[in-house]
Amino acid sequence: MTTHLHVRSAFSLLSSTLRVEDIVSLCKAHHYTQVALCDKEVMHGAMAFYHACKKADIKPIFAMEMRCVINDTVYWLSLYAKNMKGYEALLSLSTHLQCQEEMMTLEEVSAYASDLIVMTNGDDPNLETWIIHENANQLGSVLEQMKAAFRQFYVAIAKNDSDLFYLRNRFLKKVAHDLGIATVALSRIYYGDAKDEACYQVLCAIRQGVTVSDKTLDFQAKRYFRSQEEMSRLYEEEDLRMSDVIADQCNVELQIHKAKLPTFENPFGVDSARYLKQLCLKGLEKRMGTTKVPRVYVERLKHELDVIIRMHYEDYFLIVWDFIRFAKSRSIYVGPGRGSAAGSLVSYCLGITHVDPIRYHLLFERFLNPERVSMPDIDTDFPDNRRDEVIHYVKERYGSEHVAHIIAFNTLAAKAVIRDVGKALGVKPSQIDILAKMVPNFTKVTLMGTYDNVPKFKQAIQSSKELQKLFDIALKLEGLPRHASLHAAGIVLAKEPITQVCPLISLDADLLATQFTMEYLEELGLIKMDFLGLRNLTIIDEIVSNVNASGIPLDIMKIPLDDAKTYQVMRDVDTVGIFQLESEGMKNLIRRIQPRCFEDIVVSIALFRPGPMENIPLYLQSKAHPEKIVYPHPSLKPILESTYGVMIYQEQIMQIAQKMAGFTLGKADNLRKAISKKKESELAKLEQDFLNGALQNGYDKKTAEKTYEQIMKFANYGFNRSHSVAYGLLAYQLTYLKANYPQFFFQSLLNSVIGAERKSGEYIFEAKKRGLKVLLPCVNASDAHYVIEGNALRFPLNGIKGIGNTVCQQLVAERKKNGAFLDYFDFVARVMTCRINRKLIETLIHAGALDCFHHSRASMLLTLDDALRYGDLVRIEDEKQILLDFEIVSKPAMILAKDQPQQRSDQEFQALGFYLSEHPIAKLRMSIDPSLRSILLLQNHRGNVRLLAVIERVKLHRTKHGDLMVFAVGADESAKIDLVCMPNVYRQYEALLVKGTYVLAEGKIEKENSCLVRKLSKIEP
Repeated sequence: MTTHLHVRSAFSLLSSTLRVEDIVSLCKAHHYTQVALCDKEVMHGAMAFYHACKKADIKPIFAMEMRCVINDTVYWLSLYAKNMKGYEALLSLSTHLQCQEEMMTLEEVSAYASDLIVMTNGDDPNLETWIIHENANQLGSVLEQMKAAFRQFYVAIAKNDSDLFYLRNRFLKKVAHDLGIATVALSRIYYGDAKDEACYQVLCAIRQGVTVSDKTLDFQAKRYFRSQEEMSRLYEEEDLRMSDVIADQCNVELQIHKAKLPTFENPFGVDSARYLKQLCLKGLEKRMGTTKVPRVYVERLKHELDVIIRMHYEDYFLIVWDFIRFAKSRSIYVGPGRGSAAGSLVSYCLGITHVDPIRYHLLFERFLNPERVSMPDIDTDFPDNRRDEVIHYVKERYGSEHVAHIIAFNTLAAKAVIRDVGKALGVKPSQIDILAKMVPNFTKVTLMGTYDNVPKFKQAIQSSKELQKLFDIALKLEGLPRHASLHAAGIVLAKEPITQVCPLISLDADLLATQFTMEYLEELGLIKMDFLGLRNLTIIDEIVSNVNASGIPLDIMKIPLDDAKTYQVMRDVDTVGIFQLESEGMKNLIRRIQPRCFEDIVVSIALFRPGPMENIPLYLQSKAHPEKIVYPHPSLKPILESTYGVMIYQEQIMQIAQKMAGFTLGKADNLRKAISKKKESELAKLEQDFLNGALQNGYDKKTAEKTYEQIMKFANYGFNRSHSVAYGLLAYQLTYLKANYPQFFFQSLLNSVIGAERKSGEYIFEAKKRGLKVLLPCVNASDAHYVIEGNALRFPLNGIKGIGNTVCQQLVAERKKNGAFLDYFDFVARVMTCRINRKLIETLIHAGALDCFHHSRASMLLTLDDALRYGDLVRIEDEKQILLDFEIVSKPAMILAKDQPQQRSDQEFQALGFYLSEHPIAKLRMSIDPSLRSILLLQNHRGNVRLLAVIERVKLHRTKHGDLMVFAVGADESAKIDLVCMPNVYRQYEALLVKGTYVLAEGKIEKENSCLVRKLSKIEP
């Protein structure tokens, strides 16, 4: 028998094709009963490896290969955990390696090694030098030092599949045995089967940024998972036996020491439970605006506090309350809540959420359920530009060893793996690009799914052996981790240093991250808190600040929820820029629901989700004909009346189970969860409990069975009402601001997308539709952001292509220091002292930023050489400063020229990424047919269309039959679209398919941004 002591997983990033589950499957297939996971200086896979091995009845051996320094030379070692202390030593070593810049010395590693077995790793360039040259003195010296440093030290005999090493390993064994060091057979494994070598080679090429044909590619052949028979042929029996001896000594049963939350230290020194109660009571009085609080609130608060304290989560709530209090003290806008936490009255009283759970019929048990001992999960939204301030506060308060980000892995996803593999194989970039663009842009898309569902993709793969090879390799590498990143929002806290339960890694300058991914942290006792950065909160915060600064008092948390203008904006489906409500699908739903109250917004957000969408037709039908609604039983009407008899919210299902079957809300939530998770054994018992309970409560058997059947049907599609209410409030707030303060709304909305051409163009188009002017950039009036100027908005300087923050700041600083620019020549001379060059001045002219000097843009461009010479002549430089003396020489005369409208529009488009001045096509549309829609408004349209566009680009393409067709890009003032002209259309309209031609196109849109053209007509601008 033998044991593989060096299997590397895909967590050694781009250095192995093996997923953890692959390793276990290979062990089963080759009849290995134990195996070592030995990744490069990381322990990412440890938890997944442990669970996978235990499930398959294979003994997991925890190992890690790492570098250490001996006499200023770097050597590689493999370390194996003998027991739990050894495992903890590996966690500590990995944390040190991933968080410190310097490598560890032999002595430093030795300090951790009392419960570790240490071995040379069988692939060490420096050791191999002494082995190949049979330098016994050098080799013996290093091995002797290693032996002295470690209580259990072995020498690996590896690469016996190489004729060279097969011979040299005899020399290595002799040196080791002369020093009294045992030798061990070691096959380093990086992929599963011998035929997977090409995949591994490509993976190495991706890691190194070269092609597989590159002679510098560092790649090792024959590193597949070998059978026991192969190992017996390659290695001597005593070395094979020693691998089992080592494996038998490694017996780690993970005794996970669960981390605990930090104890919240309050200023009064009282216990956390008492402090939480007092805060909640004060908070409830403040929320109610009176000391005489309704009984229902008092009883609900007492119930929630009893559950929280019984489950020992009081510190959790205090920690969240504390960092939210900090955020508010720094004027950081905190979202009204998200997820099931909005169902907690304690959260509402503490100011963690801003949704009254009793007013909106939200259930605490959906959030915290003692009957299934669920962890609390309070996610908090902050403006995306201030989130880091709150995280920094938490780190400072609890200590950097006790707070960490959560790691995530970016994978070789479908599009990315096509590009990476194609580049590694040396496929032409144009072919890779065509293939990658055929992969749909939606989450969880796979290569196989694309192959099966996109005929053109399949056809392309089958048309070329080169692309078939690319696809086959990409298919095997798809989903492997590519590089480590941070979870978008998750932070964990612990009372003890986090390294006691989880290794850490440095991925961020300010805060370390866990090496284990999110799914294993709860098992370790590490409770995740989500600090989410929302762009929409930044927008709300900025709008409210600007409104208040203008002298209009506004408290966003006190706006009325029955504002007529707000609901009119929604009914008009004027929801561009509104959180949760701006997608085309949501717009269609709003158009049908016609919101007239807050509850309509809440239900729209709940319905517009995969799954719940199934209920939309039934809901709309019931809403239109409430007289036809039949409730499962009259007693359930109060629960289902607000949703016209349709079970939409998870909370409704819980309330029905409570009402009919006498379930506690905790048990009712278990039922909801069992249905959604399809836990058959649990469901069978809960069904019987439901039916028995309903019968005991006086319901007949038929009604009980029918109601349970409906619960089973709707529970899969039910949505968390708490989340819907909280996010409905955010959507309402934004719509309220748009309806009542449109100028401030669009100012902040546009500020949030500076540099994003498509979004900027879309939002400017929307602003103009509402009668709001957006003025061209101006060197005398623009700033780094959009500013309000009278009844208009002024475009910012750093929204111009090529004019980044640095140039923008220089222009603004010069203007503030020396006053407004007086004329064109004054401007050119002054900005030359700021090192602003000719190209940037041309860009500013094209963008309209110099129109304030009242010359045509053509004149300014023609006169630019004279202006630059003038700037040189009036500049006086000495050692300390640059001065301008405008008395030295007279200003040159302007070279007069008229602007050509089309050229001016084109240049403006190039400078801004969209048309800000009136595009000639806008006038054409009004004169030809005002009912014609802009390209932007056709983005989500499917079917026959007529549209006006100017041809911007024409690309000929030859079909597989040899015929010529055209892919043209058409544009109007709002957006661009691909105009696809098949061979018969191209032949008929070839003369019109020229850059700069204005056309009326008729055709069909079958996918976004692409129109299959049937007919073209030339339009004269």
